[in-house]
Amino acid sequence: MARMLTERLDDLWKSDRVKPVSLDQLVRSLEPSALDLLTCTETYLKGRGIAEKPVWLAVRMLMEVAGNRDVTTYTRAEARQVVEALLAKGNKTATVRRRVQSLHAVLEFGYHEQEADRRNPFARITIPSEGRDSLRRGVFTDADLVAIYRDALGSGRDTRLVLPILGETGARLAEVVGLRWEDVCLSREVIRITPHPLRRVKTRSSEREVPLVGSALQAMRELYSLRGDGDFVFPRWVRDHGIVATHASNTLNKYIRSRVGGLSCHCFRHTLRDRLRNAGVSSELIDEIGGWASSGGVGTRYGLGYNLDRKREALHSISQQVIVTN
Repeated sequence: MARMLTERLDDLWKSDRVKPVSLDQLVRSLEPSALDLLTCTETYLKGRGIAEKPVWLAVRMLMEVAGNRDVTTYTRAEARQVVEALLAKGNKTATVRRRVQSLHAVLEFGYHEQEADRRNPFARITIPSEGRDSLRRGVFTDADLVAIYRDALGSGRDTRLVLPILGETGARLAEVVGLRWEDVCLSREVIRITPHPLRRVKTRSSEREVPLVGSALQAMRELYSLRGDGDFVFPRWVRDHGIVATHASNTLNKYIRSRVGGLSCHCFRHTLRDRLRNAGVSSELIDEIGGWASSGGVGTRYGLGYNLDRKREALHSISQQVIVTN
C-alpha cells in the first residue's frame, strides 16, 4: 500500500500542472476491493474466446462446497473437498483434473486482479487414482463403416447423413453440425471449419479446410439436394443461443450403439487417425486434417502447412476401403 501510494504521489509531483489532492480519496482508491468468485469468473471469461461451460461447471462445484466468497479466502482444504465432491458424483479423474485446472486459472486471475500474493489452493493438488479409470476409446472396423455409411446414404435423413461426413473427415461432431452452407464448397469438394457466432472451434489449430471424399462427398451432395431456405446444413440442431451438439450426440450415439455396441460419434475421429496412420500418412498431415494441435515442436507451426491436394490424396488413400456402392 505504501509503495503504491508513493508511486502515485511521485506521478502527481512530476506533473506540469499542480492539482489539489485529497489524500483520503487517494488512499481509498488504492485499497484492494474484494473480488468474489462469481464476479471474478465473469471477468475472467470476458473476451477470452474459450468454452465457458466447463469453467462454470467447476466454479459451481466450488460454490457448492464453499460458497461465493472473496477469491483470496479459499483454502487448500476446500480444494480437496471439491476434488472429493467431483469424484463422489461419478466424474472420471480426467474430468476432475480439467475442473481443477479451470479453478486454478480463475483464482490465479483473481489474485492478479487484486495484486494478492497468495498460493493457489488448486496448485499441484492430488487426485486419488488419477488416470487408472481411463478407457481406450474403441474404433470402427471397415465393415462397420461400410454398413453405417450405406444405411445413412440410403435413409434420406439429414440426421444419419452426418455420420459419413464424421467418418471421412475426422471432424468433431460440433464442427460438422455447426456447418453453414457458406462453409461448404461442392465445386471444390471441401468444407471450411471456422468459428461463427453460434459455434466456436476448440483450438486455433481447429480452423482448417478439409476435403470431402468418398461417402462424405456423397452425403454432402445428398444434403444439398435436401437443402431448404436456411443458412445451416443441419438446421434441426441450431438454436438462437448456439448449436446444440449434445442433442445431436444423444440422437446419433443411440443409433450407433444399436448397430455397433460400445462405440460413439467421437470414435469416428479416433478411427480416422488409425486409418491414416496405417496408410503411412505423416503425423503432421494427420494433425492438420483433424485439427489436432501438433506435437511436432515449433517447426511444425512454420509456413502455411499442407495444401488441399495433399490432404485430399491422404483421405483418398483410405476411402477406397470403405466405398459404398448402390
